[in-house]
This record gives sequence, structure tokens and C-alpha cells, in this order.
Amino acid sequence: MTPSRTSGPRALRGALPVAIATSVLTLWSAAAAAAPKIPKVSVGIEKCIPTVLAKHPGTVLQVVLKPEDGKPVWEIEVDGKDGKLWDVECSGATGKIVESEQRFKSADEPGFKEKVKVSETDATKTALAKHPGKVERVEYEVEADGTPVYEFDIEQDNGDDVRVEVDAVTGKLREAHPELLEIGRLPK
Repeated sequence: MTPSRTSGPRALRGALPVAIATSVLTLWSAAAAAAPKIPKVSVGIEKCIPTVLAKHPGTVLQVVLKPEDGKPVWEIEVDGKDGKLWDVECSGATGKIVESEQRFKSADEPGFKEKVKVSETDATKTALAKHPGKVERVEYEVEADGTPVYEFDIEQDNGDDVRVEVDAVTGKLREAHPELLEIGRLPK
């Protein structure tokens, strides 16, 4: 009797990856159905990262995909060779840089501190009033127009992650976007 090619340990090794892949796809589909609408991405990170690094050479620390006005945006965090931290947004539709912000390691850093009129505590209250949950991280940024902002990564009570910006001068909520995909992790 000749052993069957489809039985025994070899068949199991072949079937297991297929079963795992099927399970992952099933879970992904269920999660995607429950998640906010994911905008169609025409330009991936493989094209946006070189564009961003051409403007701000350095090391990519994190990439986040988020929708802005229904359009996909790659937010790429860069530790620049110029000694500065950069938060650069690249359009997932065109591959062009749409915004570049300088990020600071703390609220006490020169370049941020002297522009701020609203405390981090008050800004946190504003962010959590609109998006209840747990603040996972706070970033201190100066927008392209010179406005300082607190940017909060919040894990909402429903389990979704949202990125919320609060103006550090007026204390008003500027924008909030769900994080659809996060690659890498910034230090806290």
C-alpha cells in the first residue's frame, strides 16, 4: 500500500497555514466591517516614505494610516538627521506631502513652551470630553502655520484608537481621526 500524499504530518503542515490564513482573513473582514470606513489607498507607504525622507532625512519611527476628509493619509514620524522630530503627512491618493509639523519631546522644550497658553491638563480634559477613553500618548507639535498643538493618542472606551489634536493656544479641539493602521511604536 502506498501512502497518500494528502494524509499524515505533511498534509497537516500544508493545511495549517491555510487554516490560519483563512482565520486571519475572516477576523480581518469582521474587524473591517466594524471599523470606520477605510478610504481607498492608491499610494502606499513604499512610495510615501522615500518622499518624506527626501524632505526630512532620518529614521522612520512610526507610520499611521488615517482618514482626513474621507481621503487616506499616511502620517510618518521621523527622527531627523537635523536633530528634530518630524510628523509628516503624505497623501495616500497622490503620494505628495500635505503637511509637515515639528514634534517636540516635551512640553517644556523651547519652540513649543513659549507658544502655549493652555495647560496639558486642560487640553487632556477637552480631548477626553469628546473622545472618552485612555490617553496612551501625548505629543507636542507645532503645525506648519506655527500653531502649537497637543496630539493625543486615545484608546476609546469602545476599543477604537483615535488621534486627537487640541490647540495649545485656544484650547479648542482642532481635529480627530481614527487610526486605521499603526506600524511601529513611538517611545512614551
